Parts: sequence; C-alpha cells; structure tokens
Amino acid sequence: DNRIHTSKYNILTFLPINLFEQFQRVANAYFLFLLILQLIPEISSLTWFTTIVPLVLVITMTAVKDATDDYFRHKSDNQVNNRQSEVIIDS
Repeated sequence: DNRIHTSKYNILTFLPINLFEQFQRVANAYFLFLLILQLIPEISSLTWFTTIVPLVLVITMTAVKDATDDYFRHKSDNQVNNRQSEVIIDS
C-alpha cells in the first residue's frame, strides 16, 4: 500500500490528540493551572468563570482551525490517492 497520508487526526482521535497538543503550549497549560487554583475558594479572589471563558474560547478556536486544516489534508490525500497512474511490469 503506497497511499499518501498527511493528516494528523481521524474522527476518534481528534479530541484527545488535539487537547494534548494544545496543553503542550505553555500559555494554555498556565491558564489551566490558574483555573484549577481558582476552584479552591480559600486562595482565589476571582471566580472560576473569569479563567474558563478565555481558555475555552482559545482552545475551541484553535481546535476548529486544526479540524479545518486536517479536513483539507484528508481531501487532498484522497485526491492524490485516487489519481490515475500507469504501472509498468517487466520493463
């Protein structure tokens, strides 16, 4: 099998892999850490809502962008893999 495969995700792996990749970024990990700290009422002066909204917005926008890019990769892969080709056997 010599099919081209440049996409990163499929339907089942998109959410876990994408979240893992996003929380590898320092800024996203930092805001997740702040969110966890804000869930502890004794040390938090703000509500958890002030941290979760920006974090969810950034993660959602990045996930939509990644899904769109991967969809076009799948489409391009299918286009390349379904092209007509000439096979030469024995010279």
